[in-house]
Amino acid sequence: MPEYTTGAQELLPEGPAWFAIDDAGEKESKSGKAMIELQLLCYVDDPKQTVRVFDRLVFDPNSFWKIDAFRVCTGEKLVEGQKVNFEAEDCLDRKGRCFLKTTTYEGRTRNEIDQYLPPDPDQQPPGEPPQTVPKSNRPF
Repeated sequence: MPEYTTGAQELLPEGPAWFAIDDAGEKESKSGKAMIELQLLCYVDDPKQTVRVFDRLVFDPNSFWKIDAFRVCTGEKLVEGQKVNFEAEDCLDRKGRCFLKTTTYEGRTRNEIDQYLPPDPDQQPPGEPPQTVPKSNRPF
């Protein structure tokens, strides 16, 4: 019979980490704004030891900077003033680096994305990035 540890929380240390987008879905924020909820598989040294981290890209003028940072982080070149149609499916299979922070809410400690880091040619991911679910096998 399989076993597990009750209440075990997987955490990565605060600091830079690699990620691969495992899933993304379009939702509505509490304030009624359109948003993309991301599920990232994050790792530091071993791409086989990942922690799932959730993040949200909210389509609000005060949050466009985060969407831009995500796009740059994952290899896109931005054109100043360009209107962009960006959907959840555009996020799938992207990889990059982020800076993780640790937060505690209602007694539960978890990792959160503090910021998306721009590509650095001197920084290469260790090993192979985590495998994501192929688009054709996604439930939505």
